[in-house]
Amino acid sequence: MLIVVCAACAIAVVTMIRLYGMKREIKRVTHQLQSYTKGSTEKKIDIALFDQDLETLTEEINKLLTLIVEANALRRRTENELKQGIANISHDLRTPLTSILGYIQLMESEGAGEAEKLEYLMIAKNRTKRLQELLHDFFDLSVIDHADFELDLEKVDMNTLVSEVLLGFYDRFNERALEPLIQLPNEKILLYTDESAIKRVVENLLANAATHAVGPVRIRLEKQDSTVIFSVSNHACHLNQQDVEKLFDRFYTSDATRSGRSTGLGLSIAKTLMLKMNGKLTAELQEESLIMKCEWNLDEGRE
Repeated sequence: MLIVVCAACAIAVVTMIRLYGMKREIKRVTHQLQSYTKGSTEKKIDIALFDQDLETLTEEINKLLTLIVEANALRRRTENELKQGIANISHDLRTPLTSILGYIQLMESEGAGEAEKLEYLMIAKNRTKRLQELLHDFFDLSVIDHADFELDLEKVDMNTLVSEVLLGFYDRFNERALEPLIQLPNEKILLYTDESAIKRVVENLLANAATHAVGPVRIRLEKQDSTVIFSVSNHACHLNQQDVEKLFDRFYTSDATRSGRSTGLGLSIAKTLMLKMNGKLTAELQEESLIMKCEWNLDEGRE
């Protein structure tokens, strides 16, 4: 009987010591959490604890804290991008509107001759087209970003599509004395995708080259195993690696003055469309050449 009583007392003492230890560790964890939530420390909870279950609990709490930190960082980044985007939209819309108003006022002036008025009218017309392009890009981006945006899938002859888009850029390349070096395969390449989306991607990549390129522009369409690749490369000595990493950011333009040569939306729209088509669009700086590359996986069952 005495042995049973002693054993019971020993178990009770051990249990009380364990409970005391757990209570002390819970208080320590609570104190660390309070310090963390108040912002007085960025140190997470210590996981070297007396109780294994408490260690597991603190590990899960630390994972949750990591997710909260990442979510807050994403929120701040999104807010900054939104603020910058609004500022850029405001600037990009205000610039052509101010210019149009200025030339209209010049046409209304008594000292302007007929030739001058005609010149002012042409400039105002060009600025209006620029404004129309801006609004078109803003609208397209909002539509493409929508969760309900759907692709109209069909067989697309890539050889024909790229050739037709290139013909539409003949004047723009010629105006800037750019020499397009075109490589198209003899083999017909068919993709099961959205023709209007793929055409917009090709147009935006060529428009980017026509606006910013210096020297020859290399345009290539090829098939490698089960992958279709369309690439545009050109000399880009004015770009650095930091610029390349931001090329697909909305409203980004390497021209810090935002002088009006680009909306900073074309490549972002192309990137979004490529993701919708389960494709990939990348930019790479090799020496002083910028290489923009689109990649699509062939659907063997529909090729």
